[in-house]
Amino acid sequence: MPTVRMLSISRYVQAALTQAVYEPDEHGVIVARVPGMPGFFSQGETFEKARENLRDAIEGNLTTALQMGFPIPPLEGVLIEEQNVSTQAA
Repeated sequence: MPTVRMLSISRYVQAALTQAVYEPDEHGVIVARVPGMPGFFSQGETFEKARENLRDAIEGNLTTALQMGFPIPPLEGVLIEEQNVSTQAA
């Protein structure tokens, strides 16, 4: 039986952003990342742009994981439900 994963994408993105770390690199570019979350990183010329780019990176990685059946890293406070679904021929 196929399994479907369900979660609130906006809640997941917001929870990831609250864990984000922002640090300037040696050129003054702001590097944004979520510790312990592979692929959840980005950068920008300002804090606001780095945060916006990080939001896009998180959403993109999450969407890809859902589409491809890859694991979704768990985040505290975000429920990821898995349900078996039956398929019926019409």
